Amino acid sequence: MDTPVLWHIPFSHYSEKVRWALDYKGIAHRRRVLGSDYLIQVWRATGQGKLPVLWLDARAIADSTRIIAAIEGQYSEPPLYPRDTSARQHALALADDLDETLGPALRAAVVTPLFRHDPDIALRVLTTGMGSKAYPGLRRLLRVFPWFYRFRHKISERNLERDRAIVATALDRIEHARQGRAYLVGEAFTVADLTAASLLGPLLQPPEIQYPLQLELPPYLEDYRAMLLRHPAAQWAAGIYRLHRGHSAEIARSK
Repeated sequence: MDTPVLWHIPFSHYSEKVRWALDYKGIAHRRRVLGSDYLIQVWRATGQGKLPVLWLDARAIADSTRIIAAIEGQYSEPPLYPRDTSARQHALALADDLDETLGPALRAAVVTPLFRHDPDIALRVLTTGMGSKAYPGLRRLLRVFPWFYRFRHKISERNLERDRAIVATALDRIEHARQGRAYLVGEAFTVADLTAASLLGPLLQPPEIQYPLQLELPPYLEDYRAMLLRHPAAQWAAGIYRLHRGHSAEIARSK
């Protein structure tokens, strides 16, 4: 069996979701951060242009949900899907909903004000953990990259308040689903908990995050982050990180 290889973006919350699943299951794997031509490489491999992509037994699997399904099918322990059919459907539906609402809205809530006021800081945030050459490479594209990023992810400055409202609603839904319990579905850690916490992770920056920011956020974004941290769902997510993030299963590169 070939060693799984993850193509990822360190600061991406969807990449964090897959990294966490691999680490939680103790699946030894390699990671690769692609260069500025990643769109071409990903398109050639998968017929689409999004990361993360997991190479599993010579198959290129795109989309974090499909990747975790493939991982769960091949590495069943410890499980991320509940054994009970009804609970499994509930966990998957909740994870899918957060992927479609919280994930895109939180991305937009972060990058919209950064691109408007501090595009250079935006590039530094987005290239977190990507190596010393990533930021200078994007810096040369500063005039066009913000437009390209917003276009690619369907982000509009006019929708900032709407995006922040979607984030707030998603946090409320997480707290409602939890109902004071330790986990969102049942009595054990599942894909629903992993998804909720990982989508919040890069902004919340818990101590367990593997690719921490190396700069201070501007006050307007730090204030937004602080506001989110006061929400019970964000505090719960930080607790999920403490309990379940664990150590990396990435195979260290030989020097």
